[in-house]
Amino acid sequence: MERNEELLTKHIIEDMSDGVIAIGFDSRIMVHNKAAARILGMEDAPLSGKSIAWIMERTEKNDELFELITDSIHTRSTVEKTVPFFHDDEIQYLHVKTEILMNGAEKVGIVTVISDITERAELFIANKKLATQVTNLMNSFVEVMVTAVEEKSPYNANHTKNMAKYGERYLNWLNDQGKLTEYTGAETAPLLMSIWLHDIGKLLVPQEVMDKPSRLGSAEKDILHRISTAQLMMKLKMLEEPEKQSEWQEKTEALLSAKELILSANNVGFLDDDTIGKLKKAAQIECLTAEGENIPLLNDDELESITVVRGTLTEAERRIIESHVSLTAKLLNKMKFEGAYQSVPGWSGGHHELLDGSGYPNHLKADEIPWETRLLTIIDVYDALTAEDRPYKPPMPSEKAFAILEDMAGHGKVDSQLLGSFRESGAWKKDDME
Repeated sequence: MERNEELLTKHIIEDMSDGVIAIGFDSRIMVHNKAAARILGMEDAPLSGKSIAWIMERTEKNDELFELITDSIHTRSTVEKTVPFFHDDEIQYLHVKTEILMNGAEKVGIVTVISDITERAELFIANKKLATQVTNLMNSFVEVMVTAVEEKSPYNANHTKNMAKYGERYLNWLNDQGKLTEYTGAETAPLLMSIWLHDIGKLLVPQEVMDKPSRLGSAEKDILHRISTAQLMMKLKMLEEPEKQSEWQEKTEALLSAKELILSANNVGFLDDDTIGKLKKAAQIECLTAEGENIPLLNDDELESITVVRGTLTEAERRIIESHVSLTAKLLNKMKFEGAYQSVPGWSGGHHELLDGSGYPNHLKADEIPWETRLLTIIDVYDALTAEDRPYKPPMPSEKAFAILEDMAGHGKVDSQLLGSFRESGAWKKDDME
């Protein structure tokens, strides 16, 4: 125990920027540092001796963080994950890592290290100094961000690259038509930069949400393991209770049918009401655990995920994805965009706004949305619909994508004149891209 205490003290002393909390398997805090209290927004509350449940009651909307910690405690295993954290109407992203605390050969608790990566990103950007040539600095910054996005999620990097190609070719087409300065400045570099930077907020979006390929995502593995265990246990029950073999066989078949239904629903684009009803019924099928307990086939979170009507994201996950727009604007506003580049944060951060005010994050309306942002919105939607590398959906033909965009224009959501001009330009044709 002395060795562990020395290591823990070393962590607290040497890494004060990260929060460090030692928690016993009774869920009570043994030791914590000031950074941990600050990150949790509880500097004035003595945390030592308090339970995780006590802290949860005093922080709203942060169940994901504390569930991660309690899962590590209850399973007595290490975890590492990035989670959102809400404090005073601000969203932060925390990198959480737990390690087992040992007393000799005995596990006595966990050590949780919490790193506020949002602040790190802001400090990184805020500390960037302007070079003598603003353009060179901006281009270097863009290269760094796009590389980071590509490392995290290749399809998001491809999305940005495609959009930049669409934008550059469309602006060149307008220039060839002598119409460029009717809509935007003769210097197109700031607009193209806003395209390159429009999704950098996704750097702070958890990868398991951003790249979620199916409704269940990583939970599919847990469910299949649960079913396999239940099948094995029921086979044992058949041997132990031969007089009930038909009953156990019926339960086994029901479980297999539920498995097929879940796997089928996990990857389809749309679920109808009938299928959702069957999934809700299947979720209640009892699974026999290795400990002999009966538990529902799906827990509440899994049921919510598998019954998403369209796409792969729950409402909570969709809100996390949507937060990337606010994070993009927040990150870019830390930079000193000057002169022709001063509108870059606004153009980039507004690419999910719609003309009728139904977009996000600020619900801007037509007269508040500049032409440059309207262009970003159109090419963003077009590439999202036609992308060939998304893990959760097949690509859509260009004609169908334009039909959807034209329907949006008909409902007053995107600029119909700009959409027609973009389509006429042919800048969207992927066959011409290198």
